[in-house]
Amino acid sequence: MELQIANALRMVSESFPFVIEETVQPQLYGERTVSFAEPLRVEGTYVFDGKAITVTATVTTVLNSVCARCAEPFREPFSFGMEERFVRDAILTEDDDEEIYPYESDRLLLDKAVMDNLYLQLPSVSVCREDCKGLCPVCGIDRNKGICTCEQGEPEGPFAVLSKIKF
Repeated sequence: MELQIANALRMVSESFPFVIEETVQPQLYGERTVSFAEPLRVEGTYVFDGKAITVTATVTTVLNSVCARCAEPFREPFSFGMEERFVRDAILTEDDDEEIYPYESDRLLLDKAVMDNLYLQLPSVSVCREDCKGLCPVCGIDRNKGICTCEQGEPEGPFAVLSKIKF
């Protein structure tokens, strides 16, 4: 994802709109693989303030997710906002904030900033729908598709209260 910023570097405080759509390959994030069902769309503005370029954008896509309750795959709409600063690589100092991204010449590479923000915004668990009934803990049947005849007594033990937590 690349922005040509030559005009912004000549026009201080002028805002420039942009839209970038890019297909992204599956990304490994920790123990999780983030898979994209649709291209990543980044829409926003950038402005040069005399020292740095500030990019403000909304990122939207659809993720290939697996429900934490029923283990079924589903398509999860996903969007988030971001605002990041880019400073010419040559003038970055050790005292600068780590949240500043470098750029060279007259182009910004947004890939790292977008993916950093995406990882921070990922839900810890994904659920196919709010009323998902999940899997039977005894026989494993998907309760959304059928009814099991297992006895569902209250769990016992010191961690029984944890069974009431919904994902």
